[in-house]
Amino acid sequence: MKKINNPLIRESAFLELRKMILSKVIKAGEKLNEKELAEQLGVSRTPVREALHKLELEGLVEIFPRRYCLVKGVTHECIREIHLIRLQLEPVAAYHAVDNLSEDDLKTLNNLVNQSKFFAERNDIPGIMSTNDEFHRIINEASQLPRIISILDNMHDYVESFRFSFMSRSDLAQRSLDEHSEILEALMRRDKELTKSLVSKHLHGITEYEEVVLEDMNDD
Repeated sequence: MKKINNPLIRESAFLELRKMILSKVIKAGEKLNEKELAEQLGVSRTPVREALHKLELEGLVEIFPRRYCLVKGVTHECIREIHLIRLQLEPVAAYHAVDNLSEDDLKTLNNLVNQSKFFAERNDIPGIMSTNDEFHRIINEASQLPRIISILDNMHDYVESFRFSFMSRSDLAQRSLDEHSEILEALMRRDKELTKSLVSKHLHGITEYEEVVLEDMNDD
């Protein structure tokens, strides 16, 4: 666990603990001790206490006062809620992005699609995930809707924590890449309604992958 030297100690403690839980460095079922965490992070107990309360609000931990803090991690309900949020917001973001994406942006998106195919041929799952993230990030940010962008950014670490499950299945990964190609084509045509529809279809497909994710979670 790395020491925290950031002036924004409270936020840094929260982000570090959140990252460790989502990446399963700290696993579901573990009991956290406030004093021990403070020593490991190199901070006082106050920012750790505040971080744990924020994590509880996100549903990642449950605090038992004067006893311990239990790690809940990413639950089935959490996955479904995140998919629901993405399904509601990303098609809207894509719709508005159509008018704002530059020709250079479209070229970058095209390069990302080609890179994804390259990684898929080599079964490079981290490579596929990285280009996938960038593809969605560029479209979301082009929406110029800061509140939606912020919400989707906040979801990213969660999505990353379980995306490996379906990206490691070649058929599901290929389906996702094909859908990215369709979305790109609609963006290049500057067709807002089609883009929104295809992004919605893509995210509905991701929702269908829940069974794969839950299967892997049960095997952990």
